[in-house]
Amino acid sequence: MARIIVTVIFGGFGLVMAFVGVKQFFMQRRLLANAERVDAVIVHSEVFSSTSTNTDRRTLRSNSTTTHRPDVKFRYRVGGAEYESDLMYPTIIVQTYTSRESAADALAPFPLNATVKAYVDPALPNKAYLIASAGAGPVVFMVVGLLLPPIAWVVGKYV
Repeated sequence: MARIIVTVIFGGFGLVMAFVGVKQFFMQRRLLANAERVDAVIVHSEVFSSTSTNTDRRTLRSNSTTTHRPDVKFRYRVGGAEYESDLMYPTIIVQTYTSRESAADALAPFPLNATVKAYVDPALPNKAYLIASAGAGPVVFMVVGLLLPPIAWVVGKYV
């Protein structure tokens, strides 16, 4: 019975990850294929840091981790209307870094109040992005999502 529960929970999570990966893969391809350059103004640019909760209660032990991500927002105009976006790449899957310096380096070309070039598909004007490069995030989500159900089935045998 435990095996079935583990498989349903983690398998379901895996299928959701696979769905998001597939959806973002095709969205990324569309946004890159139909991109037009527009002027954009950076309205927010900083490194956001997040530390996971320490679950190891032993003295002088910690298993918490800290990740850093570039957090940028920019405004731009398409067809006479003004929009705002926070996408660095043409996907909602965000890249994080292990060091604050690496995240800051990724933000360096986008300082506050700078005018930069952004990319936008005129048919999806609310999805502009700053870096016209396909990321591996969607593929990683697809692979991990498809691997989770069979792994959950095998691991569930030992629960």
